[in-house]
Amino acid sequence: MKSHTMELHNTIKNLRKKRGIKQKSMADKLCMAPSTYSKLESGSTTMPYDKLVSIAAILQVPVYTLIQEDGGLFVNSVYDKFSLMLHLAYHTLAYEQFSAVPYEQLNFEQLSQLSVKGFASQDSYENTPLGGRIYDFGPKKAFAKMIEQLGMQVLFEEKLVRDEYWLKMWHEYQQDLNANPMEPGFDMDEQEYFIVYMILLTMPDGETQMVQLAERDFPQGVDELGALDHLVKQTGADKGDILAVTEEGYAPVGEIVKCL
Repeated sequence: MKSHTMELHNTIKNLRKKRGIKQKSMADKLCMAPSTYSKLESGSTTMPYDKLVSIAAILQVPVYTLIQEDGGLFVNSVYDKFSLMLHLAYHTLAYEQFSAVPYEQLNFEQLSQLSVKGFASQDSYENTPLGGRIYDFGPKKAFAKMIEQLGMQVLFEEKLVRDEYWLKMWHEYQQDLNANPMEPGFDMDEQEYFIVYMILLTMPDGETQMVQLAERDFPQGVDELGALDHLVKQTGADKGDILAVTEEGYAPVGEIVKCL
């Protein structure tokens, strides 16, 4: 989607404002940093199809309303059209059917894999939009349904898909099918939704202050050390030290810093 991108981004921006939705709220719903969403809306970065589909759902408009001009679609390549169709089918299945296995129902193999990823505690396991990281119905089952029940295998068999994301899904689907024809392997959500840094600030008078800063609130293009430097300068502290980092959101231990 290379042509008319400014028109697309302006359409999204205008619809968001018309609906009274803040950029921060859009970013939260899309599980991305506000600075990253801002780049999407400003047109300074390419709009991925999966994000476009999600944005359309949040704004409650059909995707094809966003990607047309003067009554005609400006997605011209047949390969782009097929990729968009796959994303639309996948998003519909995700919205209607995605679910997670309750923590108390996890088996030993699943708990072992969660431990490797650092999600073995109940809090870290459940800190996701679905309330769990092992899908009961997730991306693998959704893609299998698209292939087996919606007949989309023809797109891959006839080499009508060039999108690397879908080619990877197709390859993994075939691998799972060869390993276990009856059931795909279990699927895990490894998304880092809410990484929070616990920071100890030392003020000029020697007093210390504990604050918390979420990675999604970092200034654009800044890592944790850069964000720490911003925070020290903003607060007038002598220094700041990162004491801990957590994927479980804010803890009741100190002030929450929302913006730098």
